[in-house]
Order: sequence, then C-alpha cells, then structure tokens
Amino acid sequence: MINVALSHDVDRIKKTYQYFTQLVSAAKKLDGNKFNNQIKSFFSSEPYWCFDKMIEIEKKYSVKSTFFILNESIDFQFTNINSWKLSLGRYKINESKLVDKILWLDQNGWEIGVHGSYNSYKDYNLLSDEKKTLENILGHEVIGIRQHYLNLDQNTWNLHRDAGFKYDSSWGFTDGIGFKEEKEKPFAPFKDSFIVYPLHVMDYCFINESQRWEKFQEILEVVDKNNSLLVINWHQRVFNKSEFPQYSENYTKIIEKLKNLNANFYTIGEYYNKFYNLI
Repeated sequence: MINVALSHDVDRIKKTYQYFTQLVSAAKKLDGNKFNNQIKSFFSSEPYWCFDKMIEIEKKYSVKSTFFILNESIDFQFTNINSWKLSLGRYKINESKLVDKILWLDQNGWEIGVHGSYNSYKDYNLLSDEKKTLENILGHEVIGIRQHYLNLDQNTWNLHRDAGFKYDSSWGFTDGIGFKEEKEKPFAPFKDSFIVYPLHVMDYCFINESQRWEKFQEILEVVDKNNSLLVINWHQRVFNKSEFPQYSENYTKIIEKLKNLNANFYTIGEYYNKFYNLI
C-alpha cells in the first residue's frame, strides 16, 4: 500500500520584483506566450496567492495537505545582493488575510507547519521565535518544520528537536526527484521520537525531469515495496496556470494516479502521530 503526504512551501504570497524579472526573462528568450502572460499579470489581482485554487483541487479528491508557512526576517541590504531575493517581497505572517487563511486551513483539517527562514537552520533563537509566532496564531502546538531552500547542516536536527519540533521534512533534492543518499523511508536520527520524513518530489524538479513519469513510477514502486511515506511538495504560487504552465495540471495528475492506486493520503503530522513509534 502506498502512503503519501502532500505538502506546500509558502515562500511568497505576493508578486513583487518578479513582475520585472520575469518580463525581462521572457523578452530575452523571445517567448511570446510568457511575455504576454507577464503583461497580463500586471493587471491580475494577487497572482501568487493561489490558496483557493489549491483547496479546490484537494477538496475535489478528498485529500488534505501540510502547509509550511515562512516568516522571513532578513533585512534588505542594498550592498548585499544575496539579501535581495530573500528580503524583497517577503510577506508578514501576521497580516490579517493570511492569518484568516491559516486559521481556516487549520480548522478544516489541513496541517500548518513552520517553513524555517533562510538562516534558521543554524539559529536556535530564530527557530524558537518562528515556532512560537505561528503557535500564537493557531492557538496550539506546531510539530513540523521544513527549512527554506532545504537548508541543513550537521546540527540542524539537534536545533529542531531542542526547539520542540517533532518532525522535519527538509531532507531532499533541490535539483532532482528521488531518494537523497538512498534514504526513502522516514528515519529517527537520534533513535528517539524526532523523525525525519524525506522529501521525494518537488514541483520544479519534477517539471524539469525529462522522464518525469517514468522516474515517478520508479519512486512509487520503491515506496510501496518499503512501506514508506511518499512526500510531495508543490509551492502555492505555482498554481497560477498562466505564470507556471503544467504545474497545476501535473499536481492534479499525480493525485489522480495515486487515487487510482488506492493510496492512503495523510498530512505529515497525521502520519507522524499514527506511526512515529514504529520507526
């Protein structure tokens, strides 16, 4: 039996500098369709919001997922180009529209986790603050985390556990799909109740894989054989079809394929609560 957990990293909820960078990119590539779509996006209301589109898809197939919410704190520094992408366009986790959506998701069976800010993987105080901020919004404990850019070092899981997280889902590829270091199953790095759930399939890695469906089938066979948990990550902004062609369609096709195989769908937190003591 295939077990699967759908998840979403909420990196950005508003389009900012991308209005210009994407337009320039389309012009350089002489991509007329993309150029026209970028022009249209100037007149579109919140092209990166996309929560309702995601919910509509998941409701259709009676599945729920885990949303990892980012609380980035890097300040914009004009002389530090590396800070630009991280700071420009970041959202405020306490803005009312987002809070309303987070609470609605939480109250209706979706899971909310922390998407650790860029430097939090090496900073206990940042981790603790981000966890407490999200818990104050929700009114209850948050047990899961996935690091932004899947940042990890040799001490990150220690920090996650010390901050009170019960699971992490940052172990995976940023440039491919499959099993990083052949770790396809959840594992307990400290031989206790803190569990790592490897990430197997990320949206843009899947789209860029030339043999995506063949590779996906291979992943399914391994997960099924080893009674593992297939973890999938689709960022919320890619559900804008004009901005990200094929992304929403492929997400839907993945769910349909898994439904046809009678897969069991869980949020990562649900799977943790049901099976962590079996690892």
